[in-house]
Amino acid sequence: MLLTLLPALWCVTGTLSAPPSPTGAGTYAALETSFELPGLTGNPFDATENDIRATFAAPGGRSVTTLAFFDGGSTWRVRYTPTAAGTYELRSITRNGRPFPFSSQSAKRFVVQGKPTPGFIRVDPKHPTRLAFENGAPYYPIGHNVAWKSGDTPDVAEIFDRMGQVSENWSRVWMNHWDNKNLDWTTDEKVPPGQLSLKVARRWDEIVRSAERNGIHFQMTLQHHGQYSTTVNSNWDENPWNRKNGGFLDKPEEFFTGEEARRRTRNKYRYIVARWGYSPHVLAWELFNEVQFTDAVRNGQVAAVAAWHREMANHLRGLDIYRHPVITSSDTGLAGVYEAMDYLQPHAYPPDVAEAALSLRPDEWKKPIFFGEIGPGGDLNADTGQALHDLLWASVVSESSGAAQYWTWDNLHRRDLYARFTPVIAFVKAAGIAETPDMKTVRADVRTPGSFGTLHVSPGAGWSATEVTRFPILADGTVRDAGRMPEYFQGKAHAAMFPFAEFPVTLEREAVFTLRINESAKSGAHVLIRRNGAVVAERDFPAAEGNTRQSTEISVTLPPGEQVIRLENTGADWVKIGGISLTPYGPTLRVAGKSNGSHGVLRVRNGRPDGPGQGRITIPEMSPGRYAVTWWDTTSGKPVSRSEGNVTADRRLLLTTPSIDRDIAVLFRKSDR
Repeated sequence: MLLTLLPALWCVTGTLSAPPSPTGAGTYAALETSFELPGLTGNPFDATENDIRATFAAPGGRSVTTLAFFDGGSTWRVRYTPTAAGTYELRSITRNGRPFPFSSQSAKRFVVQGKPTPGFIRVDPKHPTRLAFENGAPYYPIGHNVAWKSGDTPDVAEIFDRMGQVSENWSRVWMNHWDNKNLDWTTDEKVPPGQLSLKVARRWDEIVRSAERNGIHFQMTLQHHGQYSTTVNSNWDENPWNRKNGGFLDKPEEFFTGEEARRRTRNKYRYIVARWGYSPHVLAWELFNEVQFTDAVRNGQVAAVAAWHREMANHLRGLDIYRHPVITSSDTGLAGVYEAMDYLQPHAYPPDVAEAALSLRPDEWKKPIFFGEIGPGGDLNADTGQALHDLLWASVVSESSGAAQYWTWDNLHRRDLYARFTPVIAFVKAAGIAETPDMKTVRADVRTPGSFGTLHVSPGAGWSATEVTRFPILADGTVRDAGRMPEYFQGKAHAAMFPFAEFPVTLEREAVFTLRINESAKSGAHVLIRRNGAVVAERDFPAAEGNTRQSTEISVTLPPGEQVIRLENTGADWVKIGGISLTPYGPTLRVAGKSNGSHGVLRVRNGRPDGPGQGRITIPEMSPGRYAVTWWDTTSGKPVSRSEGNVTADRRLLLTTPSIDRDIAVLFRKSDR
């Protein structure tokens, strides 16, 4: 399907506006026409010189004005997606708001008919922490990144074909130069200053068409941090806007503040909206990948970066009659950057992807939020599919507005892991997860009589600051807020980022607490473990010529009773926490899930190293009545058993698990019978 057009009128301010679509409306197949402007002068990519727009007569006596884009020679095109059936006719072409003669149009009159598609995706006005199609149907994103062509993997459009076969519906693609997807910076042609590559534009046409035929909605990432960073994945030395390369920027920071950089960026974004804004399969305009790593942010110019985000978000919204969401991906702690964004898109590469995937709380942000990139810390290409499995299943039973989106598409393709999505997607559909946005995290009680587990937990965040320093160890064998615990445990150099970590716990029996350290900074570190204030263990990590990778365990034996374990780093710099364990402690089964009091989903993991586990689960605060309970095989995506459950007088739903090898998913729903 091509482009959606919402009815729009030319405004005196020079922007396009559109009334909201009728309730329940969707979109029809896009209209496209081309025409010639042989007498045009000036730069066709500069909207201050050549703002070309087309006006259609639309059904009901309306007129609709939309952006046109240059496509080589004297050819211009318009792509427009109707929201209503009927006849549309091209009436006029304007240049800078005034009629301009045109000729040789490829089509002038269009008859739109048939059944509408769901339309564009936006923040759901009824549930502002969720996404929905224009016709009101919920959209729950589940897929993976395909940022660029990597090595011998197929091109983006071909990978979309594979994704479509397993019904993935989300992806994310970068405008980067190294595989020639950046409109003004490529490796195989020199793009004249102020102009854009039509060769690159036609490649993006194919990416959009592939998304459309495969049912994928993707974020178009317009900038990435390396373009304007000298320290993190830097491409600054290659950047054509760098004055050393004949450009006009002396420093990367000037991208956000310089008038010429902002003018060229506005022109590029105008072209992007004109050429691809028509498509409902462009989910969102993503202004930046990981803007926190640009020199501007790292040198303290966060206010300027936030102002740039506001400016470009307003610019896109003023042009885009289809109202695509505008987003960015960054450290969510950057003040002001997310204020103008429609939804939030954090990234994470923690030791424990499942803990990270469980950590997001949309209600805290009052906006949709889901991980746009996630993968296991360390060697991303080492994942055989277990991390993908864990992050998908953890995220769909979390409060997140969508699944956590796997980053390493080349590893996924090389290992042919596409089938890992099939069971998760089947469960999401059967469980009505997209249709039940009011489910919240449920704290289930788990019992495994006569069998005690080992609590294993790893940080769910990477290099980041945290306001959470207290991580209670709960009776069910989980650690509250572990997904927000940074992997980097800071010393004096960045003490404010993560000053200490406390673990309150009540032990019924003696247990061993173990802290595992995987790496220490070259400046050295010194780690203390305190119990109720007294130092019970410590370990020094001496300074060295470089960061030191190691696997060091610090263990202490704890007596029964109530106590607080506190970790401190009094040394010069960080250590990386590989994990924390407590044994014996808690049940052998671990449960995570959500419920709205009459409908819910769980993921149950077996922690026994010596074989299958089994136990009893109690879910609190349930509505009285009879419940249908279905246990799902997470590998096949099919039910393995069904049972019925009743809620007790104190509103608890009691479940007895089948034998669980590794993990199982559970759907429980109040039954009418």
